[in-house]
Amino acid sequence: MTNVLGLPLDIAVARLEEEGYSVETAEVRSLKGVEDGDAQRVIRQAADKDRENTVRLVWARFRTAVETV
Repeated sequence: MTNVLGLPLDIAVARLEEEGYSVETAEVRSLKGVEDGDAQRVIRQAADKDRENTVRLVWARFRTAVETV
């Protein structure tokens, strides 16, 4: 299984599906949240122990655009 940690969610899902995996996703957020989050990045990846060829991805929203003053 390809390591997709840190990748944008859509790219991570596509790579794993190309390898024949079924992919489940879940979002996590901080209590404060991220204002103007512009990227969905994978922060956790695990094979489902109960279902063969299923991968669970946990993702969070990040702000990657640099602000200039």
